[in-house]
Amino acid sequence: METKGQIRERLKQKRSSLTLCQAMGRSDKICREIRELPWFLQAETICFYHPIGREVDLLPLAKEALALGRDVAFPRVEGKEMEFYQVDSLDGFVEGSFHVMEPAAGTPMAKPGMLVLVPGVGFAQDGSRMGYGGGYYDRYFARHRDCLKIGVAYSFQLVEGLEPEAHDIPMDGVVTEEGVLEFWLQKRNWGVSSRN
Repeated sequence: METKGQIRERLKQKRSSLTLCQAMGRSDKICREIRELPWFLQAETICFYHPIGREVDLLPLAKEALALGRDVAFPRVEGKEMEFYQVDSLDGFVEGSFHVMEPAAGTPMAKPGMLVLVPGVGFAQDGSRMGYGGGYYDRYFARHRDCLKIGVAYSFQLVEGLEPEAHDIPMDGVVTEEGVLEFWLQKRNWGVSSRN
């Protein structure tokens, strides 16, 4: 049986082994999946992330959301906490903590019911998320429990054997290039039926 650390390293290596073309193709499929979903179409505020390495790239979708007049935000780490900052464009990012590109300026944003698209190393079939070990998203969601939390990953990042820890906060759904897994979306009255 693999340990959590072994699962994390295996998934990170598998993701790193993707070619740029493979990552772009799968990211494009994931963007198309998200673009058509009711909770994305209904969201007034959408929180994205800036990809590192071969993470799923949602930046084209962020550009579309800005063009549609949505409120768009990206995370910035400050000490042991993370906040989302509203941006007006995808310019003006600087390298921040852990070599992640972050908004250089902007206004902190935390609105009830905002959609947060969440990166991760792995996700389980029950919505459990394996991050990078820093706990930034878990601490953020502990402070903002009314967010709609949607994990974003490649299909091979869906794994079994993730034992959630006490501080881990599960996702409401996960989107991969092969479809959508929904966990608590129905309880939130988003009117989405399972497609996977």
